[in-house]
Amino acid sequence: MLTLLIATNSFSQSEFQAEVDLGYAFQGDLMFNDDRLSDSNAFGVRFGLNYLHPIKNNFFFETGLYGKYNTSSREIETVEFSTNSLKLQLPLYAGYRINETWRANIGVSVENNKDFEDFFFRTENNLRYDLLTKLVYSYTEKIDFSFYTNWILSSIPDEFAISSPRNGVYLGVIYQLKKAAKNKKEEL
Repeated sequence: MLTLLIATNSFSQSEFQAEVDLGYAFQGDLMFNDDRLSDSNAFGVRFGLNYLHPIKNNFFFETGLYGKYNTSSREIETVEFSTNSLKLQLPLYAGYRINETWRANIGVSVENNKDFEDFFFRTENNLRYDLLTKLVYSYTEKIDFSFYTNWILSSIPDEFAISSPRNGVYLGVIYQLKKAAKNKKEEL
């Protein structure tokens, strides 16, 4: 039996990226001061930095730090008002590189549920937890496009969902800032 061992080089690369997503945050009807609020959707912008670290084969870990801004106009009976919300989000993903062009992520995130001036560690409803999905298409070596969704996992009172709706669908652009390569030898 003839065994042939061939040494090949493969590269494992950590990646640093900047990402901007535009989308639509939505949910069902809400109750606010005993009135039904049927239009409780918002325009959303999500912006931040990512760090991807390879684990094994095509699997990787991704985390980052994001700002998440939602804005909308609402009406309850004869009262019209606008909402603006800026939250800080920490996502944690497990990802799989399908091929050179596509990768898919699933994960969770933690974000502040209350505005920063109302945030106290010992009170309830400070944080919210979301299920995240992200599908990424590599357009060039430096530019990727993403389809991102968030789905609330935690139960929060309706008053917090008025300015930051429970679910969202976003399209985004990811810019590759830096790749840190590690050279590994593999034997076939």
